[in-house]
Amino acid sequence: MADRASASIVIGGTLRRSEISDLVEAIASDGGRADWEGELLDVASVRDGEALKACAHELAGGTFDWTEQFCEDHGLAYARDSGSCGGAFGPERVVFTGIGAAMQFDMTESDEIVLARTMIRELGSMEMVEAWFTQAEFTPPPFTIIEDEPAGGEINVAPVDETADG
Repeated sequence: MADRASASIVIGGTLRRSEISDLVEAIASDGGRADWEGELLDVASVRDGEALKACAHELAGGTFDWTEQFCEDHGLAYARDSGSCGGAFGPERVVFTGIGAAMQFDMTESDEIVLARTMIRELGSMEMVEAWFTQAEFTPPPFTIIEDEPAGGEINVAPVDETADG
């Protein structure tokens, strides 16, 4: 059995309405819930103007594998915080801004981001260190739910009233 840890993930960005159920299914596949007590998520949990948070206990490697892959495939931003598994791995934060590659940051058991001395030297300046911490503290934006295009790619437009003055 794989080493396991609890984790939480916050997700946001632009999402098509037709993809909401697939996102919820990915979270469920990872054992994700709305809270630590185990309340299930459903399509109504994904709301326009709000980011979505999911929690799970006993995740292999402390990762939301299906959820993170879905987010990366669809350009959805996420930030995942995972606990440690004694003797196997420490706590971490993984950030995906919606583009590029996900970035991993080590944390303490108190959820503080850690920057090793060697990394400070590699970054070279306090400005770069500050920028690194800013990346680590990324918060996903709220969801913007967009409607799917009708079949055939037609766009529904309200008819123009040509009898109106103006």
